[in-house]
Amino acid sequence: MRAWRNRAVIVAASVLVCGLTQAFDNDDLRRLLAGEDCVKCDLRKADLKGLDLSGRDLAGAFMERADLSGANLRGANLSGAKLIKAALRGVDADGASFVITDLESADLSGASLAGTDFSRARAPEAVFNNTRARKARFKGTKLRAAKFIDADLEAADMSGAKAPAADFSRAKLTGAVLAKANLSGAKFEDANANDVDFSKANLWKAKLRTAVLTGASFARANLRIAKLPVNTVGLDLCAATLPDGSRSREGCL
Repeated sequence: MRAWRNRAVIVAASVLVCGLTQAFDNDDLRRLLAGEDCVKCDLRKADLKGLDLSGRDLAGAFMERADLSGANLRGANLSGAKLIKAALRGVDADGASFVITDLESADLSGASLAGTDFSRARAPEAVFNNTRARKARFKGTKLRAAKFIDADLEAADMSGAKAPAADFSRAKLTGAVLAKANLSGAKFEDANANDVDFSKANLWKAKLRTAVLTGASFARANLRIAKLPVNTVGLDLCAATLPDGSRSREGCL
């Protein structure tokens, strides 16, 4: 009886180890490699590095911890997919859809994301460092503590994004829209934020002192305890709450 129990324990442990090392469904992976769409496929922990998945429908796919580094995802549909802790370094995802996708702690460093749609996605602690994301959409996206260091976000739409403690250091944000976004505690050190729309944004305790803010609008924004440049002349601060708690009239007509 004891020997049987010991054998059962060993088998159970082996199954557990296999589950940890390979989580994807082999049939689903074969379908994907054969060039088919793979809606709601199980591709967890799959090695998909460098694959051409352009235009594929991967909506709702389970891709936790999958490695998609260097893959071609141009125009692909990943709406509602689970990409928690996935490796997406250097992917070309121009024009792809990540609407309502879960990208928690995913790494998109160096990715090309021009015109990519991340609307209402969940991406806390995701890494977007050095990405090229011009005109990307992050409307209503959850980006707590996400990193956009050295990212090109020119003309990106981040209106209503929830990005407390996000890091935009040295990012290029020229012409971006961050209206009504929650940016409390966010870092914009040495960022190029010319002509950015921060109207009605929550910038409580945000770090903007070394950012370039020419033409930026902070109308009705919350700047309580924020670190602003010494010279704010020319900024639209109409009805904004200033760092000292007072209400600004600067920029009001």
